[in-house]
This record gives sequence, structure tokens and C-alpha cells, in this order.
Amino acid sequence: MAWLVAVWTMVWPGLVLVSSLGLSWLLLRTIARALTRPRETRLVLRPSAAGAADTLVVAVHGMPGVVKFAGALALIAETWPEADHLVVDYHDSWLRGFTSSADARAVADAIEQGIHAEFKRGQYRRVVLVGYSAGASLLRKALVWAYGEEEDRVAFGRRGKRAWVDTIERVVLLAGMNRGWSVDPRPDLMSWPTYLSIRLGEFLAGFLGIGRLISAMHRGSSFIADTRLQWVRLARSEDVVAGRQHFPQVIQLIGSEDDLVSKEDGQDLSTAAGTLFKTLAQTGHKEIGGALDDTSTPAALERRRMIALALRGRVDELEPDLVEMKEDREVDRLVYVMHGIRDLGEWTDRVRDEVRRRYEGNAERVAVFSAKYGRFPMARFLLPFDRQRNVREFMDRYTEHVARYPNAKSMDYVGHSNGTYILGSALLRYVTIRVRRVFFAGSVMPYGYPWTELVDGGRVESVVNVVATRDWVVAIFPKMFQQIADLFRLDSRQGLFDLGGAGFDGFGASGLSAAVDNLEYSRGAHSTGVDVDDQDKLAAIASYVVGGERAGLRTFESAKKKNPLLAVVSTLCVLVWLGLLVGLSLLGYLIFLWFASHGLLLAGAAVAGYVLLVILLLYWI
Repeated sequence: MAWLVAVWTMVWPGLVLVSSLGLSWLLLRTIARALTRPRETRLVLRPSAAGAADTLVVAVHGMPGVVKFAGALALIAETWPEADHLVVDYHDSWLRGFTSSADARAVADAIEQGIHAEFKRGQYRRVVLVGYSAGASLLRKALVWAYGEEEDRVAFGRRGKRAWVDTIERVVLLAGMNRGWSVDPRPDLMSWPTYLSIRLGEFLAGFLGIGRLISAMHRGSSFIADTRLQWVRLARSEDVVAGRQHFPQVIQLIGSEDDLVSKEDGQDLSTAAGTLFKTLAQTGHKEIGGALDDTSTPAALERRRMIALALRGRVDELEPDLVEMKEDREVDRLVYVMHGIRDLGEWTDRVRDEVRRRYEGNAERVAVFSAKYGRFPMARFLLPFDRQRNVREFMDRYTEHVARYPNAKSMDYVGHSNGTYILGSALLRYVTIRVRRVFFAGSVMPYGYPWTELVDGGRVESVVNVVATRDWVVAIFPKMFQQIADLFRLDSRQGLFDLGGAGFDGFGASGLSAAVDNLEYSRGAHSTGVDVDDQDKLAAIASYVVGGERAGLRTFESAKKKNPLLAVVSTLCVLVWLGLLVGLSLLGYLIFLWFASHGLLLAGAAVAGYVLLVILLLYWI
């Protein structure tokens, strides 16, 4: 009993400390969320002093708030005195904007419904839309929804195409965050104090569970990526290209000293005919929309003049930039080859080159990407925030490619390990993404992944999943998340428990569709499905991706059953994890006891060093 008392005496202070910190954190999150509850989006109509107006100008502010947008509103009123002005106010201050937990889609829905209601009331002949920074992104979402591109509007109710889109004369975007904001890496024009303050804000928002609205504007987020894909598909639709569907003139103005938005951020805008870009000299992100009441310098006056010309659509006087459109309209297909967490992706180049070779002489043209994100350690992969970073980066890259290759009809995907997670997670989080053929190896997605739902919804055509006999990586590590989710009936579609053991168990249950082919079983470990040194495997992957041929895939089915010992261990993987934790804890306790005989201070330093070493090892393996 003495040793139990000694252990309890040692553990009790730690338990008290951890509990206190946990309760303090929960209290802070509760207070922070209460203080940052989203306010209702308001749309205020400012009628023309001249009486009945035939023009409606809609203005949406950025994150600094409607108060900081006063100069822009005054300029709009000065430029369009004969029009009615519909001013959107989704928060009233800088602090509220950057901490708000508002749903960006709910704000966009309120904007679209507000415009629709005012249009019906006023029976306007033309509509002009003006958005600044994040407000431009909200306005673009409202616009694509009003055109009927509403895959992500289900929660608010789909409403089909609105009549008011046929009267939109112009869309003016002031430093529009079309691609979303990002400080990774630090933008060239961003000062270090600004960069560090944003990084601190990101950390505090995540720690306190606030800032949902600004997070929705992050580069690669579902709100931004879905909007971009909807925009490209709308602008490149047959009706718009053939002139059967009206699409407004789009003018994007950015500052030469903007530290958040660059010229490249508007690439998806270029898919629409009539899009114009204008760079304003001596202008930063703040000045272009939040400081237009400044008339103290020649640069400020010129800035106001240029924006007024854009609002009126006086293109000849505006003298827009000569922009080289980075587009290739001959590409029909996009193919992505994505590696796993513990390799550098050398095999992806072999697959990429083979797919390209097979497309030579083909009537279709293809663009193949074997993007690499470096070695991704297991510890980071097990943390949902870290693994989602790769998903966002992929979606940002994908939307850029869709904009660059606007006539690409579909996408094919080859993924291994974390590469399977990137697509699997993206399909559930981004409702606009569609993929033709999927090849998974070493999959870390759950056994019951909803392929049937995706296939029936027309978002996936076919799936091939290599099931390995000795994939201990999948059988023990990600499968634990699947077992916990099944045991406690937790959500395995998004969040902490969206991992599983499909690379060892295959896909099945409700997630299995006739379009899903589990290749059972491939003799080998985690990388057997992408062992492209085997020419038969390389040929099979390429043949499936290029032509949908399945006969060669049988080369992967080289065994009749899984490794029986690993199958047993896999069913007990939660206990394996528990054993690892107990073993690490016991080793730490033994280290403490040994060093304690030489002094408690030395023992404390030794345990701290041991914990640091374990963390470093987890971030290395």
C-alpha cells in the first residue's frame, strides 16, 4: 500500500492542476462565445432623394465593420445620387467582425433574400453590386446562389434562379477576397507586426472557439472554395458563353500595396467574359474600401475617382490593366496523384508520367498534378486541425486549376494514405467537388464511408480500394478512431473521428456501392498499393485512371486473406493504444523514481525532458 500512497501523492497535484486548467478553459470559451454571439444581418434601404429610382445599388462592407465603410458608402451615394442604396450590415465594429461566430452562409443567404425582396418591391431596371474585402466574398456567394448554383444552400432552402440576376449591370469588387486570406507564408507586403497579430488572433480564436466568420474566409475553406467552383461553372456554362444567359460585367480593383489580396486572387474571375482588373497606386487593403473618406492627398483623390469610374462602368476612362489570362481551354481532364504522410511522394512522379504517356494521341487532353507536401509525421496526422490544413491547401490548388482549365470536364484521383484522407474529407466538406475515378491505396477512411450517397448524388463515378494483408499502419492507428466512433456512435464524417481502417478492412456496410471495388487482398504492407516499381501495378493504375479499365487491377489481388495475427490485433487496436500509453507512463514513472533518489529537482527535470523527447519522437515518426 505504501507505493500506492506514494504514486497518489505524486499524481494528485497534477490531476488538480489539469482539472483546474480544463475548467478555466471551458469557462473562458463559454464567456468568449457569449460575448461574440452573431448579430442578425440587417439590410437598410436608403431611398434616393430624387424619388422613385430605377437602379438599386447594393453595398457590403468588410471585416472592419459598416462604420469603417462609411467613406465608401458616401462615395457610392455621391456617384449614384439617383439610385436607391441597400446597405448590408452584418456587424458594426472591427472587434465584432474578427471574433464573430456568425455563419458566413447564413449571412450570404440574408443578403440574397434581402436583394430579392427589395427587387420585388422596387421593380428596378438595373442592379449594381459593390463588395469590399470579405464583403465581396459574401456578395459573390449570394450572386451564385441567385443564379441557381445552390449545392451548399440546402440548410437554408434552395430557391432556384432569381429574376434580379438578369438586371445586374455591374459587380464592383474592392480588394475582393476571392481566394480567401492566408498568412502561410507571410505575404510579401505584410509587415511583421501585422503578421504576428494575425497569428496571435488565429491562436486565440481556435483556443476560445470563436471567429467562425473570419475562419470561413480562410483560403481553401469550404465557403471560399465552393464559391469559386460555382463561379467558374456558372461563368463557363453553355448558356452564359453562348449569350443565352445574362452575366454582369465584373470589375476587380486592388491596391498596389495590398498586403492581403494579390492580382492572382482574381484568377477565377477571369473565366467570365467582360471581367476587368484595375490596380490603384499608393493604395493598401485598408484604403481601398475602409478609408475612402480621405481626400487629403492627390493619391487619395485619384483613388476615389477611379472607384467612382468603376461604379459607373466608365471603362475607357478607367483604363484597366492589361492582364495576361493564364488559361488553357484545351484541357479536358484533371488528374491528381497524392502521396501519404510518411513518404516524400517519389512514386507519384512515376504515375504522373505514365498517365501523361497514355494520354498522348488521345482525343482528350489532360493536366496531371503530383503535388507534394513533404513528410507529414504521424502526430500531426492524428490532430484534426493539422490534417485539415492539407485538405484546404488541396482545395485551394484545385480551385486554381479549375479556373486555369475552365473547360476541364472532370477530375480523376490517385491517393495513398493521407492522400486518401484529403479527397475523402474534401468530398464531405465541399459539396461542389466532383470526381470521376478514384484509386485508393492504404486508405485511412472509415469502413462505412458514404460512397453510396456520393455515387447516387452524381459526385463520384467509381472507386477502387486496395486492401493490403499487412497494413499495420492503418490497422492500428487510424482504425482506432473508427472503433471509438462506432462504440460511442460519434460523427465519423467530420472532426476528430473521421479516420478509419478501409485500407485494411475495405469499404462496406452502408457505405458500399456497386461502384466501389475492394481489391482483396494485396500481399504486402502499407505501400503495396503504390509499389509502382512493379510494372504490372503501374500499368493497372494508369489504365484505370485513363480508360476505366479494371481487368489489370486483379494484379493487386495476390492473396486470399489478411494476415490473421494482424487481424486480431486490429480488432483490439484501442487496447494497443492503451498499452502504448501505459508503457510510456510507466517508463516515465521509473525515470522519476530513479532520478528522485538523487533529488526531486533533478527528477522533475528528467521527467520534463522525457515528455519533450516523446513529443519530438511523435513529430518525427
